[in-house]
Order: sequence, then C-alpha cells, then structure tokens
Amino acid sequence: MAVFDFNSGKLRDFVPVELRSLPLDVRLECGVFNKKSASADEKDDYSLLCEDQTITQTLLDRLGRTLFPETKVHIDRQYVIGSLFAHGHFLGFSQQEVLSIRNGESFWIDTSSRAEISPAAPVAVAAPKPEPEPAEKPEPKAALKTAKTYSEIVKEYEDTKVIVDQLIKDVAKEGKVDKEQGTAIAEDIQQQINSADTTLIFQTMNRVRNEDEYLLTHSLNVAFLNGLIGKLMKLSPTKQFELVEVGMLHDVGKLKIDPAILNKPGKLTKEEFDEIKKHPALSLEVLLKSGIRNQSVLEGVVQHHEKVNGTGYPKNLDAHEICEFARITAISDIYDAMVAKRVYKEACSPFVILNEFGKGGYSELDIKYVNIFIECMIEELKGKEVIMSDGREATVLLVRPRQLLYPIVEIEGKAITTDEELYCVNIKVS
Repeated sequence: MAVFDFNSGKLRDFVPVELRSLPLDVRLECGVFNKKSASADEKDDYSLLCEDQTITQTLLDRLGRTLFPETKVHIDRQYVIGSLFAHGHFLGFSQQEVLSIRNGESFWIDTSSRAEISPAAPVAVAAPKPEPEPAEKPEPKAALKTAKTYSEIVKEYEDTKVIVDQLIKDVAKEGKVDKEQGTAIAEDIQQQINSADTTLIFQTMNRVRNEDEYLLTHSLNVAFLNGLIGKLMKLSPTKQFELVEVGMLHDVGKLKIDPAILNKPGKLTKEEFDEIKKHPALSLEVLLKSGIRNQSVLEGVVQHHEKVNGTGYPKNLDAHEICEFARITAISDIYDAMVAKRVYKEACSPFVILNEFGKGGYSELDIKYVNIFIECMIEELKGKEVIMSDGREATVLLVRPRQLLYPIVEIEGKAITTDEELYCVNIKVS
C-alpha cells in the first residue's frame, strides 16, 4: 500500500496508474512518466517514457518491460481530470478514488484490495460535459520518445566499459574478482537494460571495437545480451541479474592463458586449441577463489561452451545436463561474435543475424531458447524506424518468421516487402 497525497505538495502533479488500466486506442496527449526511486517527490525525479502516443498492446508491453518489475506509470493529474475523466476514461480507479483525484484530496493506492475494473466498463461517475473539439487538431508528434536517447545509452555503455576494464585488470593482477565491484557493475548493467529501448541497446553494441580490448568488449556485450534475453523472456529480476553476472564473468579464465595463443592471427594447432578449451574451468577457479558460490552463476560460466549435441567442452555434457544460463550464454556468445563491427567488416543488421539463427545454422544451440530469442526480437523490431539500402527511412510493419531477412516496411505511406535489392541496413538512431 502506498499513499499518494495531493495536498502535501509531493507528487501532486502526477497520478499513478496501473498499466493494465490504460485504455487501448485512447491517445494520451501528454507525458507518461515513471519514478526513478521510491523517494521521488519532484518532477525532476521522473523519467519520460513516452509522449503523445495512442495506447496499443505493443506500447503497453514495451512500457511493462521498461518498468520491470514495476507496473505503474505516472500521468499528469490535470490531463487525467481535464481529458481522460472528461471523456469517461477512469483508468481502473474506484469511484472514491476518481472523486478524490478530482477534488485534489489524498487517496490510497491498494491494488491488493481494490476490485478489478475493466477499462471497457468504467465506473459510473458523473463527468463534466466535454469541451467541443477544435476545428483543427494539432499535428501528432512523429516519434515515440523513449526514456533515454541513443546518445545517452551509448554514454552509459562507455562509462560501464571503463569500470569493467578496471575489473578485468584487477582480475589479471590478483587472480580473483572483487565481489562488491562485480555486483555493482551487474546491477548497473541490469538498470540500463530495464530503462532503455532494447533495440537501441543492441545497436550500441554494433560499433567498431579494438582488437586489443576484445575480451573487455566481449565480456561487456555478453553481459548485456544475457540481460536483454532475460528481459525479453520476462525472467525474474534475480535471474536476470545472475544472467548478467554470468555474461560478465564467463571468459575471465582467458586471463590465465598465454596471450600469444589468444591473439594468434592464424589457425590454432590442436595443442593451442586444447589450451583455449581450458578457459571455462579456469573461469570457474577464479570465481571460486573470489568467494562466489551462487550455483547458477558457477554452472552458467563453466558450461557456456557445452553443446546440446554433446560435442562441447570442457565436459562433453549431454543436452539434459546443461543448465539454462549456459544455454542462453551460448546464444549471446555467438551473437556478439556475429554482430561485431570490425575495421575490415560492417556490422550485421539485426535482420541478418535473426535470419542466421532462424535457418538453424547453429545446431549446437538449444532451439527452444533460439526460438524465444527470435520471437521476442520480432516483436521488438515492429514499429522501429530503419535505414534502407537506398538511403531512405522506413518503419518496420511486420517481420515474418519465414522471411526474417526481409521484413515488410512502410516507406512514404506505402507498405513494401523488402528483398535483396531493397533491404534494411540498420536501425535508425537519433
């Protein structure tokens, strides 16, 4: 139970609303915010999630993932009264709450005891007669305003990269992980994942990386990818956090392997590859020396190169013996290697990578989690603005499971099926 007091001067400009109570097909010509912390009591302590948007199920799903694990958004009180209530949209509030909001009084938010109220059947509360519609409506804003811009996401990523770099250097020097520092980094990554647009985070990783910092960037990216998959799968916050930890620490054992072997430009000999194959067990040694005892994290790290066809290492485990976190991390590991933008090659677009996964070219991966990843990304890509091969901008209308490489897009008001001559190059960023 939480108190929302309009008379105290705190939060008086906002009304907290459960996502499930937002009425579909109603346009919110105002800002939708979320609280940054439980103690937020000023407007600056809120993040803008979207503005001037029609409520659709896709938008509700996206907001739900952004708010994860919370379910409330905050809407300007005057707009709620003057527009929504005036048109009979009561957002699932009880009659008493509606009257309290209108009168500027305190009211209690108690979802555990309040009866479920369908937005389609609002409570019968007398509403003032709405003002007549203006002759000309203002033009709607063109794009969804996410909680963070692309440049903000990139900056946070780069800041985290500096901290992870220091963590890896400390591991190389001390032979163990600073548990408190590792936990803080994983929590920071989890927060970034849950407060930004998923496809823009993917886009952030599609950037040139220096060869001499491959382990650093790869560890950071697999941490982000693991967390993103956990988010897309709607795993619990605890599981999502543990997945991030697995991704961040899965390759620390490589710090104990001869750099000449790790960085060899040519083909490895059998002896050299045998050395490389020791790194999951070496990573486990580092974690145990660091006092990390979480079984899910330890298994995820040591098994991330096991394959469901039994040909993996270090134990050649059968499929039923491989833990969930290792199966997910294997997907992230391969994805990052594919998506990497190098000096000698461009990054793959999300559609190219999804197509590769969809063709079943990775028989060593768990098809269950591959399909979950594909299905979630298909949903994420709908409505995204993309850059086409001819330089034009388009909006993704539909990604077809059997044609992942060539989505249907809208260009200048026309629906167009992309193909090998006109295809999506990448997601548009601002």
